[in-house]
Amino acid sequence: MSLFEWFGESYNPGPVGSMEFGKKQKVSRTNGIVLLRLFISLFIITGIFYLVFADRVEFNIGNAARLSGIIFIYLVISYFIRPAPDTSNIGWFGGLIDHPFRYSDDINRFLLFFKIFLLPGAFISESLIEGVLLTLKK
Repeated sequence: MSLFEWFGESYNPGPVGSMEFGKKQKVSRTNGIVLLRLFISLFIITGIFYLVFADRVEFNIGNAARLSGIIFIYLVISYFIRPAPDTSNIGWFGGLIDHPFRYSDDINRFLLFFKIFLLPGAFISESLIEGVLLTLKK
């Protein structure tokens, strides 16, 4: 944080987003959409395993368990943490240029990056949970 940002923020503070924790509100989807999302999610997870073990890493139980653990932790974090940046304060020209007199836009930029980083994991984890719940309903 620069001195300009510290002085500017004390004079004219900008809005800052938030982090929401817990389960997301349930969205009603048809069984076909749930199955499509489940298929896409399983395809993505299979693709990750293929990309890691194709030519880079030797496939064995230990490496597969480590990758599974990393994916599991990412999916749990993505399911329970939802960053909500305030997009009205991410810099000048829609975020192309950093606001030199505010550090709150830096916080919102971080929240936006974190949201984009967690978005695929949220999709996959919600799809897997909805798929399991669909099979338990029958």
